[in-house]
Amino acid sequence: MLIIRPARPDEHPALCVLFAELDRFHREVRPDIFVEPAGPARSPELIAGLIEGPGTTILVAEDHGALAGLATLAEKVIPANPVRPERRIAEIDNLVVLPCHRRRGIAGLLLRRAEDWARGRSIGSLELGVWEFNAGAVACYEAAGFAPTTRRLSKAVAPP
Repeated sequence: MLIIRPARPDEHPALCVLFAELDRFHREVRPDIFVEPAGPARSPELIAGLIEGPGTTILVAEDHGALAGLATLAEKVIPANPVRPERRIAEIDNLVVLPCHRRRGIAGLLLRRAEDWARGRSIGSLELGVWEFNAGAVACYEAAGFAPTTRRLSKAVAPP
């Protein structure tokens, strides 16, 4: 049985497996940006802070007692400037589903629960960033109703 629920701090080891999958994928495609950490990538304190923070959470997809995926969410304030008022948004910082659980709608379920989380905080916008190389994620987000709002470009100007 598949359920989407908030993560618990005692699930740190299982959450790290999920984050490691996400990190591995990014390292393989962009080793110029992403590196393997020398130690734990996310400490128990960091994970507990995300789970228990007043404006953050980690949602997990649990399949028959095992974690299959996660989404991290954070409430953020985009400051006002002379031409734009302040905005409160909910941002999806990470979303990952283990390869053996993909193509079953788990990411879509996590995204719908993320919408509920934002709505429950009276936040009108759920936003995320996605790397251009991650075509699978782009397709998933578009299927869930996300649409581009900005595009960030980069250009190397010196050897790394």
